[in-house]
Amino acid sequence: MSELTEAGPGTTWWTEADIDEVTEMLASRRSRLWQLVAPADLAAWVFADSAPAPLDPPPVDFDGDWSSGLDESGRQAWALAGWVARTVVPEAADTAGRYWILSQLDDVSSSVLRLTVGVLEILGLYESGEAVWLRVHAAPVGLAMETGAADLEEWGRRGVEVLEDGTKTLADEKLLLRCPDLDTARWLLRQPPVIAGLRLLSCWVAAGPYSFEGRYRPEIVGRAWRASEYMPTDGSQEASDAEVGFDRPYTGATVTADLPAQRSFDADAYRAGVGDHDRLCRSLIAHLAASGVRAGAGLAGVNVDLAWRNADGRQFIAEVKSVYAGNQVEQLRLGLGQVLEYRHRLAARGVPVTAALLVSTCSDPTWRDVCGDSGVILLPGDDERRWTEALGVVAG
Repeated sequence: MSELTEAGPGTTWWTEADIDEVTEMLASRRSRLWQLVAPADLAAWVFADSAPAPLDPPPVDFDGDWSSGLDESGRQAWALAGWVARTVVPEAADTAGRYWILSQLDDVSSSVLRLTVGVLEILGLYESGEAVWLRVHAAPVGLAMETGAADLEEWGRRGVEVLEDGTKTLADEKLLLRCPDLDTARWLLRQPPVIAGLRLLSCWVAAGPYSFEGRYRPEIVGRAWRASEYMPTDGSQEASDAEVGFDRPYTGATVTADLPAQRSFDADAYRAGVGDHDRLCRSLIAHLAASGVRAGAGLAGVNVDLAWRNADGRQFIAEVKSVYAGNQVEQLRLGLGQVLEYRHRLAARGVPVTAALLVSTCSDPTWRDVCGDSGVILLPGDDERRWTEALGVVAG
């Protein structure tokens, strides 16, 4: 690629000459892909901002609950896989099953999600979130390193490994990037040269032979596509999440049809508890909404029941516990322990929060002091009148 020259506002590591070079490179391939988009348009897209393809229309119809059966790491892994497909695969919605697939494979320790474009796997990650690997075209990354737009030392401090990739396709022109976890992968994917490297590699291999149509599972693509709505990776989405103060909208809890048949397990009480938990969550969401504050679930990858920012920008989290006769002390102890753990985990990630514990009822006034001594706000569900004062929510 060409040496760095000035190419307009905001451009610091690539030029129009680089787009021309990529156009010539892609035009040398013969593919039905050019019936959908011209090589010159794809070359410009390689270096464009990392906006993902629109959610609608999706590649396939998908009406189910994409997060069913997943823990927090699993939800984040699926969301990341879907976001990468929407962001780096050319004309992703129209080419699913024709030029790319997303696979779910069972490993010894955890399921693996793999994004294959053409004949090459460009993304792999464990559903447990323990590792992510990306294949990128070396040219954009190398150019950015030469111009100082990519800092290898910073990558190393964050645990990113930059390795030569030995697969035969473009053997001398691509890199393998290994990330130790999902947070690091999301950080790496905010680097424009990495997106450009992924896009350039995808364009090249998507314009070549494709032999995996028989392995295409539309339900996997549909699930990841829908999941990607809740994964912040680019700067604009991060700003939006910082504004509202949660990872994803609250969707409520469900009770499976078949509950375990154990002597100590009261199925009716369990169903009632889940229902009351959902009622409490929705009551607090509605209470906050009346003051112009949006609440959702999860925060910075920690699976808190509810999270929000108030009108002054103060970040809150809440653990919610249903309480009935006979389990009040147990639920209060459990809830306080959980919200203290979540607060600690978030603080370790640089996210300071004010913690609240919302319970159905609390007949022992001592618990208000117990929670207060730990810096936790106690919100009895049967005394909503005190919530505004306790939370310090600014109306309007």
